[in-house]
Amino acid sequence: MNKKLVVGIFVLGFAVTSSLYAVRANASVEKQIDQNLNGLAKQLQTEVVNKTDLSMSSNPYDYIKNSTEYSKIVNLGPDAIPILEKKIDESEGSGLFDYIFATAIEEISKVNLKEEQSTTWDTGNKFSEKWKVKLSTLPGEVEKIANSDLSGDEKITSLKKLGLPAVPFIIDQVEGGKTELFPVVQSLVPDSQAESLAATDEVQWAKENKDKFDDLKKYVLSKNNL
Repeated sequence: MNKKLVVGIFVLGFAVTSSLYAVRANASVEKQIDQNLNGLAKQLQTEVVNKTDLSMSSNPYDYIKNSTEYSKIVNLGPDAIPILEKKIDESEGSGLFDYIFATAIEEISKVNLKEEQSTTWDTGNKFSEKWKVKLSTLPGEVEKIANSDLSGDEKITSLKKLGLPAVPFIIDQVEGGKTELFPVVQSLVPDSQAESLAATDEVQWAKENKDKFDDLKKYVLSKNNL
């Protein structure tokens, strides 16, 4: 990518970002996202003004590699996913920040859409399109894998690839008696919830904890209506 074009994109991106995130939302998670995005935007603007090597990079991942603000967004966990998706959908065009939003969603959800040719993406808008389709298939995919003739290890490997959004539906399978799938839940849930996963009775755990994943489940199911 032409270096002057990269600089221009950053200057324009910062201007748009500053106006876009000036209004703070009431929701705590969105406030934290906006605060960190503003911090990241200012950091990138400084890089552009100082004409650093980073400001000349055409690789979006370079800008989040050592970013404290980006890490804080990811650490907000699954509650941040719908908000980040909304920001992609509501932004004009599909620039650097949309790419960063998409990357954060993948990191939080432990999903890598680029692993499959059919779901690969190179812009925020393309990610959002593929992401919605992916989520709409999750409930059916979980059921299909859980009831397949695959070995236990193969089922676990396949379900892990579906990522965190699949957890509510895997919990339903565990509650229904497929306790061999419980290790998938243990591997996908955020570290903040990991302490509660040392279950001796997986079915009982599923019954007692499934409500904690209701918001995530509703979010995934909302994609079936699109």
